[in-house]
Amino acid sequence: MIVELFYRRQALILGTLSMIGLLVFWQIAVDAGLINPFFISTPSQVWTEFLVQFEDGQVAANVGATLYCFVWSMGLATVVGIVLGMLAGWFRDVESALEPFIWFKYSAPTVAFYPLFIAWLGYGTPTIIAIAFLFALTPIYANTLSGIKNIDRDLAKAARSFGAKPLDIFLQVALPGSVPVMMAGLRLGVGRALTGVVVAELFGANAGLGYAITYYGQLMQTTKMMVSIVIVILLGVILTQILSFLESKTDSWRVDSGR
Repeated sequence: MIVELFYRRQALILGTLSMIGLLVFWQIAVDAGLINPFFISTPSQVWTEFLVQFEDGQVAANVGATLYCFVWSMGLATVVGIVLGMLAGWFRDVESALEPFIWFKYSAPTVAFYPLFIAWLGYGTPTIIAIAFLFALTPIYANTLSGIKNIDRDLAKAARSFGAKPLDIFLQVALPGSVPVMMAGLRLGVGRALTGVVVAELFGANAGLGYAITYYGQLMQTTKMMVSIVIVILLGVILTQILSFLESKTDSWRVDSGR
């Protein structure tokens, strides 16, 4: 029973053990004097500081501000990325029209647009959402495009032979078959959106985890800064795992669409 449970949850168990091992090594290395705690603090001090910030409401305020921008940026990127990806995947002319902008987005670092958004939208939430939106848009669009273009050709031909119209093929063949690939794009987009929010908060915000990292970093208060860094890491892991779980649930769509 134990062996069966281990193989069933092998990835989770090994990932948890490796994380615990890293924390133990971190604590021991600092206690042994191998690493200066001024530069990285210790897990025990970070935990103590987390409790302090949690009790005085800093954690809730910063996490809430970051998640607010994340939800908006990820939501917009999901809608726009999927719609554009579907259109580009189904209509070659749309793909050709969008291709220059996508290559421009690939080649140009998104952070370079930050001064423009500051000029257009000002400091704060709108600019953060815009930057994070651009971070997350590309993988969602690209995966949706790939999913629509790489549908089961034999299944599409079979549908046409039975009199299916292009709209029927799109709704009953292309769309269900591309869902797993779309979910993979959303999983990548989650990490990119969170990265975009935190990066934008580093430069211009008055709340959020990125703001806290910058604020305490400038004051050289490493332990307080590490609290926000650890929370960002945990948020990224949790959100990505949620999308990975949802992605695994859509694997059957590819099989079902081929029946």
